Amino acid sequence: MSIMKLKNVLFIGISFLFACQSDNDVSLLEGEMPPLIPRQDIVLTSVEQQLSLKTNSFAFKLLKTVYENERAHENILLSPMSATLALLMLNNGAAGATQDEIQQTLGYYNFSRESINTYAQKIVNAMQSLDSRGKFESANSIWVRTDFQLINSFKQINQQYYYAEIQNVDFSKPTTLLAINNWVSDKTNKKITEIMKEIDPLTLMILINAIYFKGYWTSPFMKEYSIDDIFHASSGLDQNVPTMRKTSISLPYAKINNYSVVELSFGNGAFSLVVVLPDEDTNISNVITQISGDWWEQITKNLGKHPFKVNLSIPRFKLEYERTINNDLKALGIKAPFNLESADFSLASHERLFVSLLKQKNIALLDENGMESAAVTIICMDSSPSTIEYTPVDFKVNRPFLYFIKEKSTGLVFFSGVINKIT
Repeated sequence: MSIMKLKNVLFIGISFLFACQSDNDVSLLEGEMPPLIPRQDIVLTSVEQQLSLKTNSFAFKLLKTVYENERAHENILLSPMSATLALLMLNNGAAGATQDEIQQTLGYYNFSRESINTYAQKIVNAMQSLDSRGKFESANSIWVRTDFQLINSFKQINQQYYYAEIQNVDFSKPTTLLAINNWVSDKTNKKITEIMKEIDPLTLMILINAIYFKGYWTSPFMKEYSIDDIFHASSGLDQNVPTMRKTSISLPYAKINNYSVVELSFGNGAFSLVVVLPDEDTNISNVITQISGDWWEQITKNLGKHPFKVNLSIPRFKLEYERTINNDLKALGIKAPFNLESADFSLASHERLFVSLLKQKNIALLDENGMESAAVTIICMDSSPSTIEYTPVDFKVNRPFLYFIKEKSTGLVFFSGVINKIT
């Protein structure tokens, strides 16, 4: 794909649906908000700080890789954190070159498995209590075919660090498919109601991570100020879309190279939305090629200097997206797990296993009250190849843009994306 070919990319999990709410729609984020409790920083050790940097580095590599490989859809949603947590559960069963590839691609090559698991547990636990006004939840499960035996240590580690719910099931029964989809629906607040349409009869084990985020703006948009406005899609067409507005508000803002950035806080400020808007004469692809850990550090440092007065407008949106990311991860260096001959999951089972499917599904909703995002990553493991295929500064977001949802004290990116088209 030519890098000049525009895509709409969102970091959150191959079908795509986009819809804007009309003024008559009931807000997706309505509800009585609990009292606001001041946020507290997550205190990281030096090792945990290094792991956080590596985690974000993988997040940006995954975004760029999916952007370059995507052919079918203009908008992409991914959750690098959901993918990371699912891969770390899988990593606890990996050995040899298989473990090396997983940890090296995630950036954790020189770290012990115990330090990685401890870090992941600490981050997820902390995130779930940072903001009393919003919600962050992560859940894990492992589904095992009734006649298939897992090594106890693999089960124990994933239960200890990832609180994985493990159950034996009959994959040939329709009730199992229903149970898996119901689990996903429950853990994503019914935002993702189906992750699988069928289960390969050869499947021996399925690992799932689900992440759900709901954040109310610290300072909500007034719905009466929202208007229908023009969004210049990447195709060159102008679209009339519901657009939220604020005038002369104080926001963290930065102008860097060929793009500008604002940060909108949720609740007590523990989480925020970072919007990256390319200059009017800049193709969004030129910004995407720049993204990296250093790029993100430059953005966060500049946003932390001092606030600006900003005239802000940004579209409401609702997005859904799913993608099988086997080939994306292979391109990043995780190859052995997908090949029956080279995969080594001897710490999970005495039987030969390989990853047949690694898929992510996501949803993102943004309106006057806040933002809601959910992601599910699913890993299917088989023992034989499958036969199934799978004056104030103006900041007017009226053209393709990127966004990221991050935690304040660590800077960790949980959801991110690029929007090039609104329908």
